[in-house]
Amino acid sequence: MSAWLKLVPAWGWSVVGGLVLAALIGLGQQIRINSLQGDLATERQARLEDAGKLGACRTTRTNLLGQVIEQNAALADLRASAMERAARAKDLQQQAEVEAQQADQQAQLVLQERSPAGADVCAAASAAFDAELKRERGL
Repeated sequence: MSAWLKLVPAWGWSVVGGLVLAALIGLGQQIRINSLQGDLATERQARLEDAGKLGACRTTRTNLLGQVIEQNAALADLRASAMERAARAKDLQQQAEVEAQQADQQAQLVLQERSPAGADVCAAASAAFDAELKRERGL
């Protein structure tokens, strides 16, 4: 068999050895690539899931932002209506105070009226109240 080995020059064996070495390295790389394909597919799937979650989060954020804007508008409307009610209540209170003062003045006038001397007190009071009612009603 050594005669067969001598038929091939030394540089040929170097080439064959280099080719065998290159084939072994290529085979090792192919095995490595095949083993990493599963990891790559897993990572791609994880990134796709993350992208889906990110999209869902962005959609939720957009919805929540819209709801916050609506709530802020509703709060502004509530504040404006509260201010209007407070102003209206203040006006009504002032009007009620004026009416109360007028009623108090009228009551004071009724109380200041004197009944004629020797007259029946009940009849005089009844006549005073009747006169007051006529003045209030404009009769």
